[in-house]
Amino acid sequence: MSYLIRGVKGKKVAVAMSGGVDSSVSAFLLKESGADVFGITMKTIPNSFDDVERAKIVADKLGILHYVVDLKKLFEKNVIDYFVKESLKGKNPNPCVRCNQKIKFGALLREAEKLGAELMATGHYARLSKAHGGIILKRPVDVKKDQSYVMSMLPKEVFSKLIFPLGNLTKDEVKVIAKENGISGFGRKESNDLCFLDAEKGDFIEKHLGKKLKPGNIIDKEGNILGRHKGVVHYTIGQRKGIGLKSKKKYYIKEIHACKNEVVVGEKEDLYLGHFYIENSNWVSIEKPKNPLKAEVIIRNKMKPVKATISPQREKIKVVPEKPVWAVSPGQIAVFIKKDVVLGGGWIA
Repeated sequence: MSYLIRGVKGKKVAVAMSGGVDSSVSAFLLKESGADVFGITMKTIPNSFDDVERAKIVADKLGILHYVVDLKKLFEKNVIDYFVKESLKGKNPNPCVRCNQKIKFGALLREAEKLGAELMATGHYARLSKAHGGIILKRPVDVKKDQSYVMSMLPKEVFSKLIFPLGNLTKDEVKVIAKENGISGFGRKESNDLCFLDAEKGDFIEKHLGKKLKPGNIIDKEGNILGRHKGVVHYTIGQRKGIGLKSKKKYYIKEIHACKNEVVVGEKEDLYLGHFYIENSNWVSIEKPKNPLKAEVIIRNKMKPVKATISPQREKIKVVPEKPVWAVSPGQIAVFIKKDVVLGGGWIA
């Protein structure tokens, strides 16, 4: 079976390399397809030194140039500070989406272009296709590895500069290619979306702020005080373990009211919602809808899509799932798809 990539022969392509199997195989396939490939690795956190070394080893093996870009200050400002600020508001932020917007497909892409790249490739599992005179974002063949969710908030025009060589492959096929061609990084662990966390979320935030946060009340949906929490940043909607309540009932975090310094808990059925809203929507494969639209919605990565009606309402969009969805978390993104096409998404309000 041929894994060659069409349309890249003779083009100068930067590959965002982490030293892992996915980006390494992406670089290998592009070179085999006749592209003029070079690797580029971003330094964002202290332990990214290991990624740089791994990526360099792979680049040397492939016989391609390798560049390193220091983006630590930008990463701290645009990703870590964002993560802390949103958590203090009682939201459940998505730093991976923010990193894609500002760092990987923002600052890193600009650096790649300065080095002469016509296109930039990554090891993400997603696909791009041309349709109706534009480019549309699609889910990959290997839906279990789908990463189109975290790219749904990228500016539409960015996709004309990107390639995802693994979109038509399964993870198992990628591993076979790596093994057969002796590509380093084959045994590397999968990366964590929260790559910068070196402690539990709440502990990390308090360390970042240099102070402990004020405890507050844990209440039920009727407002009854059930216990005390140790600071709102230590909790996430849908969380069951570590709440610290002594009760025969199984409580889950239902809402976080940072302004009142309260955490609301409920039983599992209390966390189902029949509708919710998104704001700051982003449309990558269609124009912003003016009328209600039938589609499917995903409210967390890797979840099974749910049929829904999307209705524009002034500054926000109302989402009504066909069946109530569980643990809708403000600060995360909702992504809309039709079959395998990613229409767009928005931040859950």
